[in-house]
Amino acid sequence: MDNSLKGLILAAGTIITCIVISLGFYISREARDTAASGAGQISKLNAEFNESDKVMYDGLSVSGSEVINVINKFKNGDIAIQVNTKKCSTYYDNVLDDKQTEIIGTSSASVKSAQNSQSNAYINPNGQFLGSIIRDVNYTIIGIIFSQVN
Repeated sequence: MDNSLKGLILAAGTIITCIVISLGFYISREARDTAASGAGQISKLNAEFNESDKVMYDGLSVSGSEVINVINKFKNGDIAIQVNTKKCSTYYDNVLDDKQTEIIGTSSASVKSAQNSQSNAYINPNGQFLGSIIRDVNYTIIGIIFSQVN
């Protein structure tokens, strides 16, 4: 009887050990998946934070003076700024291709011409402009377009 009781205790101990080990593997697998998901979300939030200074103009109505401030803010940057007034369309700093999928060169337009009321590229400081962003195939912001609404 004593040997059978020891055998049952040994079998129960083995089963409990297997259950604990199985739970350990399950919990570690779930923790790994949760950590990977969390890291992906942090990476996405970081990308959004890095683009927040440009994304804020998407769908936003701004004045002409704010458009000029944006041109000055991003000059010598890696994005193109296109301003569509009632007179003409002008790129500042960089120029996009016809499909607006990549930057193809630099623009010769200056902020001084945008502030000169005799210029075709004149941006009325009191005018209202609707902003939108342009992304390339890698979903990187390559441009901001401001179109005059009044």
